[in-house]
Amino acid sequence: MHTRTLNSVREILLPYNGKLPLNPSVHLNDPVTTAIETMVRHNRHIIPVVCNMHPVGQVRLKDAFAAVGIRMP
Repeated sequence: MHTRTLNSVREILLPYNGKLPLNPSVHLNDPVTTAIETMVRHNRHIIPVVCNMHPVGQVRLKDAFAAVGIRMP
């Protein structure tokens, strides 16, 4: 059973621009912290969000940090 955290990627989702490769990506219901970890690990500032293996949006590192209370300079 998946436990939803306070801030899921769904809450900071932006429209998908169609230009991002789908790897790496995060799932729509992943916690924001998973998106942050993925972007930092892969040195990306924006990654796609998928649901049923299809892109449904994208998330920016700046927005993910803001969702957990961290401001980027």
